[in-house]
Amino acid sequence: MKKKIVLLVILVVGFAAGNVLANALLSPGFEQGDLGRFETVPIPGWATYGTNGEHHSDVNAVHSGTKAVKEWLDDTGMFQDFPVVAGNTYDFSVWAISLSSDGGGLSGRDAFFKLEWYDADGVLIYGEVIGYFYADPSPPIPPVPPGALDPCDIWKFISATKDAPFPAVTGRVFLGMTAGSMGPDAHRGSINWDDVSVTYLYGASNPEPTNGAIDLLPFEVTALSWKKPAPRHAGNTIRCDVWFGTDGNMPGTNTKILDKQDANSVVIGSLDSHQDYYWRVDCYDPDGSGPEIKSEGWRWKFSTADNCGLSYMPGDLNKDCYVDFFDFAEMAANWRKCDDKTNSNCQ
Repeated sequence: MKKKIVLLVILVVGFAAGNVLANALLSPGFEQGDLGRFETVPIPGWATYGTNGEHHSDVNAVHSGTKAVKEWLDDTGMFQDFPVVAGNTYDFSVWAISLSSDGGGLSGRDAFFKLEWYDADGVLIYGEVIGYFYADPSPPIPPVPPGALDPCDIWKFISATKDAPFPAVTGRVFLGMTAGSMGPDAHRGSINWDDVSVTYLYGASNPEPTNGAIDLLPFEVTALSWKKPAPRHAGNTIRCDVWFGTDGNMPGTNTKILDKQDANSVVIGSLDSHQDYYWRVDCYDPDGSGPEIKSEGWRWKFSTADNCGLSYMPGDLNKDCYVDFFDFAEMAANWRKCDDKTNSNCQ
């Protein structure tokens, strides 16, 4: 069994027991996508830079699931953007491990978990390092407090709670490394990352359909559901708005299909095939006897296939999931037609 140590950078105050939070990131556990080097295979949801990293399935360096990522030089890293609301409080965390079986463990540079905030014009407001995995034995950058060097073969949990500054609309999390000393042990070993999390304590969570779901059969998606956050004061009732539609800008031209109701699901109408749908749940907390607080939710997305799935039966010419006389009519209407522009008989 793997040993684990925990580093809490900032404690999360007032966390409601049993309140499962919605992760703002796509593929936060790196479970999606093919395995391979950063330069050869994309990792869904993540942007990578450099060539000294890989998407892997080494069970000794996977915190949960079956996949994780590894980096071994400071010219390589990865990041992902997520929407934020200025003034809201967000929790950030990641698990990291360095294996002694890989060159004796990470040395010569330190791994970092970093956060940046951007305004609506894409201008950086500021960035900050949430936490480090400090390499042993080379002197890390910046200097490490006594006893803070991180041992190999033990998972380290790095976390923090931060308020999105005004006028931030986008956050970005980085997984990378700093350049370290250039002694005889420099550039040795690697860092493995898994289970990155960006959560919003008072936002709706557990969306169904799940965020990023693809190729859903339209006739099977008849409702949207979510988990309401726990209220700030016990006994209060959280009420919800739901925005839904095909506009990736939220709320944009999407429709409010639920208006401030005590609900955790809403029925939707029939869906189109091969369509991206977006939705958002906003929550209202009475906040005891104080002013009501609105918590704007994440923008969730899912995509549909055809009602009969990703493939059609032979003979289903009009792709309505049936082979019937309508297909014969389609064939008859186009009998002897030709669209080969290189064939003079088609002109």
